[in-house]
Amino acid sequence: MSTKGPEVIVIEDGALDKIGPLVKDYSHPICVTDSLIHKDYSQHLENAIGKPCRWLMAASYRANTNTVLGNVDIVLGFGGGSSLDVAKLISRDTGINWISVPTAASHDGIASEVASVSHNGYKYSEKCKGPMAVIADTSIISRAPPRLRLAGLGDIICKTSSLAEWKLAHEVKEEPFDEEVYSLVKKALESVLASDRLETLISAEIDAGRAMSIFGSSRPCSGTEHAISHAMDRISGELHGLQVAFATPLCLHYLQEVGCSEYKPRKMQDFMEDREMPTTLSEMAISSEQLIDCVRHGLKIMEKRNRYSVLHHLNVDDSSLKATMMDLGY
Repeated sequence: MSTKGPEVIVIEDGALDKIGPLVKDYSHPICVTDSLIHKDYSQHLENAIGKPCRWLMAASYRANTNTVLGNVDIVLGFGGGSSLDVAKLISRDTGINWISVPTAASHDGIASEVASVSHNGYKYSEKCKGPMAVIADTSIISRAPPRLRLAGLGDIICKTSSLAEWKLAHEVKEEPFDEEVYSLVKKALESVLASDRLETLISAEIDAGRAMSIFGSSRPCSGTEHAISHAMDRISGELHGLQVAFATPLCLHYLQEVGCSEYKPRKMQDFMEDREMPTTLSEMAISSEQLIDCVRHGLKIMEKRNRYSVLHHLNVDDSSLKATMMDLGY
């Protein structure tokens, strides 16, 4: 299998203190972060890298606006998803390397080449450049709000749906497929289903990101459940990982119907309920009509991306969606 992915991965308490050797040959680092992380950890980071660092708040960055960065030779993404996404975009636009320093285990993008970009209420993915290293300091990540960790779990357990649908799309529509990448993501998924320890979750997120980099797209880790989540962004402010997990049992129902899924939708719901992740319409603060509308918009997103959905495969109509949602207790 290709070793494409971060050259260095450190997952441990105090990992931030090991970043110095990685940046010793760079003179002008810029760190993308948010105001809270800057307040709590900026001095710690500068002490660790042994030199002053320019700081850029992720919220102030605007893609495709030719932001003037000046003399910069290495980018550090230090924070949550938005900070890492901006670091990816800067790295792509400048060609310089970047280092991923996540402060929450909230998504599988901490080591991927894919950045999430918002436009007209939708979020979509842009191909960027993977990090040269991932420094995951569990003493920092463990202090993140618990709901962020649940979102990270959601972004991994949704692979029960995305993997099965990917294989279906390959068999029916001859979408590109890679057995080794499939196995890498499946192993990451199974590790988290067996144990949701923080270190296990972070490792699974990194492996999922590496799989996407090896394959060259997010397809192994992103199916109809992700498209539904992107459509939900128009009406919901919920975390991405919780949205994709919420849509996963619905997709699994239809994948099971065509004999593609080894995971039962109710098993995933039990996993989510045991961890107090949202599984019902009321917990997500949306109506059944809104969810059906999001499914329809999600299918348009799948079509636009030339990805085959199990819902297309079965010609699922609104009455079927309503019945399935009722059967699953949405």
